[in-house]
Amino acid sequence: MAAGAVLFALMNFFVRLASAHTHWTTLGAARALVGALVAYTVARMRGATLVVHNMRGMWLRSMFGVCAMCLTFYAISSPRLPLGDTATLLNLTPVFLALLTPYFLNEPLSRRVLFALPISLTGVVLVLHPTALFGGELPRPGAHLIALVAISAALCSAGAMITLRRMGPNESPEAIALHFSLCATGVLLLLGIRELVVPSTRDVFLMVMAGLCAGLAQLAVTRAFALEQAARVSSVGYLSVVANGLLGALALHEWPSAVTVFGMALVVAGGLVIAVAGLRDQRGHA
Repeated sequence: MAAGAVLFALMNFFVRLASAHTHWTTLGAARALVGALVAYTVARMRGATLVVHNMRGMWLRSMFGVCAMCLTFYAISSPRLPLGDTATLLNLTPVFLALLTPYFLNEPLSRRVLFALPISLTGVVLVLHPTALFGGELPRPGAHLIALVAISAALCSAGAMITLRRMGPNESPEAIALHFSLCATGVLLLLGIRELVVPSTRDVFLMVMAGLCAGLAQLAVTRAFALEQAARVSSVGYLSVVANGLLGALALHEWPSAVTVFGMALVVAGGLVIAVAGLRDQRGHA
C-alpha cells in the first residue's frame, strides 16, 4: 500500500507537469490507456482471469471510477490550487466512506468516526483558508471551484469503493482495472476530442510515466486490500498526501503556509482515526 500511495503521488506530479501544454482529457485518456495495458499484461503474466461475473456491478463501479478520474485529472491539472492542497482534498475518500457505509453496506457508524469527522472538516477549512474567516490575500481565481471538484472526486471514489465491496471477491483485480481503464479511455477521448493535438516528446514521456505509475499503483492498492485489513491499508494510503506536499514544494515551488500544513495534518489525522476505528471493529468481530 505504501508503494501504491507513492506511485499515485508521482502520477499527480507527472500530470501537473504535462498539463502546462496538454489538455487534461488527453492526460487522463493516456493514463487510462496505459493502465489498461498494465492490467492486461499483469493478468497474462499471473494467469489471472479477465472474465467478468457481475457485469451490472462492474459497470456501476466503472461509472463511479470514470467520474472520479475525470474530476481528479481536471483538479490536478489546474495550477489554481497547489498540488499538495488538491491531493489532500482528494484523500477525503475514507471520510465519505465512513459516512456512506452505514446506509449502503449496513455497517455501524462508530463513535470514533463521529469524533474524526469534525477534525477532517476543520482541516479542509484550513486548507482552503477562506478569506471570509481568515482575511488576508484573496485565493487564486477559481481555486474554490477546483477544491469543490477535488472533493467531488473523493466522493465518487468512495462510491466506486462501496460498489466494489458489494461486488464481493469474485472479480479479479486485473479484470476490474481493465474494464474501468477501457471505459475511462473512451469517455475521456470523447470529452476531449476537440482538444486532441500531437504532444511533444517531453509530454509523451510524462504521460507514459503517469500512466505507468497509476497502473502499477492501482494494482498494488487492489492487492493490498486483498491481503490486509482494509482499515490498516487505508491508513498507509495517506502517505500520498505527504509525498504530494513534498513534490509540490520542492519541485513546483508551491510552499504551503503553516495554516495549510496544519489543515493537511488534521485531514490526515481524521482519516487515521477512521482507519483505527475500522481496525478495532474488525478485530472485535474476529
